[in-house]
Amino acid sequence: MKILTLNINSIRAHAESFLDSLREIQPDIVLVQETKVEDHIFPHILFEHLGYNIKIFGQKSWNGVAIFSKLSIEDVTRNLPGCSDPAARMMECVIDGRIRIINVYMPNGESIDSPKFPGKIEWMEHFSNHIVQMLDSEEPVIIGGDFNVAIEDRDIWNPKQYEGSSISAPAARKIMRKWLDAGWLDCYRHFHPDAENAWTWIGYRGGSLGKGNGLRLDYFLANRAAVKLLKSCDIDMRPRMADKPTDHCGLVLEIE
Repeated sequence: MKILTLNINSIRAHAESFLDSLREIQPDIVLVQETKVEDHIFPHILFEHLGYNIKIFGQKSWNGVAIFSKLSIEDVTRNLPGCSDPAARMMECVIDGRIRIINVYMPNGESIDSPKFPGKIEWMEHFSNHIVQMLDSEEPVIIGGDFNVAIEDRDIWNPKQYEGSSISAPAARKIMRKWLDAGWLDCYRHFHPDAENAWTWIGYRGGSLGKGNGLRLDYFLANRAAVKLLKSCDIDMRPRMADKPTDHCGLVLEIE
């Protein structure tokens, strides 16, 4: 089973390249972030012929998440329980009655001096509370999406340039490090512990794609039960290299 997570940066603006990515990668499950469209105008018709069940949690112009699956989607929860942030940032479900999937688009927070930064930390703390009991669950749980955190300096092409940014903020890194220290597995690093230039986000400006300047912001995390199912986890550059691309690469997790 192949699971793709991809921040699409507007599903309507990048519909054609997204369709190409689905045809090329052939994922069974897709976690999509930043759909940037309200539920009633989500372009279902573009994807129906590909055989996906689709669950959406949208918002006008900002945020928005969706889950595509060729298997059944059950027990759907929209948004983060206990969090006052109304933004469409999270969707949780059970796929085929066998595996729990959590799709997240965590707040950016801009900079550590921004009034938005405390909201990022608050959201991450609420998320910590939500997943704490899932780590040792017998049910396999996989969390995927755009975390908007580069957890180590090697996940940033030029760490000095991002000093003061929310994506490298010590407070955000500390929360995410607690998840990993507790036992949540960073799937990409599990399979590629020494990988350099492992970017999942490459900006549009300044020739970043050609220069290889990027960040690792997208992750799959697995609980102890899900770790036993893992086969591979790789970055797929094709969505970023399309004719009209998103600014993210795909991250593909393969499980038994």
